[in-house]
Amino acid sequence: MPHRPFKLRALLFLYSNGNLAGCALALLGPALLFAGVIDQGWLLITAGLYGAGWLMARRSPELERHIADSLTNEETLAHLDTLVASATPHLTQDMRGRLQSIRDSVAEVLPRLVSQPNGGDALFTVRETVLRYLPETLANYVALPAAFRVSHQLQSGRTARDLLAEQLDMLAGQMREVVANVAASDAQALVANGQFLRARFQQPDFLAR
Repeated sequence: MPHRPFKLRALLFLYSNGNLAGCALALLGPALLFAGVIDQGWLLITAGLYGAGWLMARRSPELERHIADSLTNEETLAHLDTLVASATPHLTQDMRGRLQSIRDSVAEVLPRLVSQPNGGDALFTVRETVLRYLPETLANYVALPAAFRVSHQLQSGRTARDLLAEQLDMLAGQMREVVANVAASDAQALVANGQFLRARFQQPDFLAR
């Protein structure tokens, strides 16, 4: 994991689900004290309540990051559908549209590539998109605290939500190009698609600079 400045790590902790839930539950300590339910040891009880809240909520929704490369066509599409369903609650309407565009392009081109003996480079590009680029990008986005995604500028004044929208738009455009290039049997263009995606998605971490 790349080194992150202390201020950034502190902000991520401040906005994290674990800290927010811990603070909310810890408020019960002073409330119970003022209500006369507890007396001595209320600080320890409050600290314990915070710890309990943090433990219950600290885990972010998880998306699969890795999967075997030996999936069948149907299994690959099923994996993509699961990924889309898992990510949808965390995305804006525009992002969902881009994600659906990626899914439609993959569903259109994958059967043709699987049936072609020379579909190697293009098939590899599509599989890498479904099994690596897209899951890793979405997983890194979902792992960020929800408030942090939209409130903190990361690169050139853009938030994590802005960056994800750009990346999904880029992936959707590249998948449409793959569909067109497969239809045109343009092998050189398909190689260029693969090289472009590898270069752009080598580092899916939104906090990397």
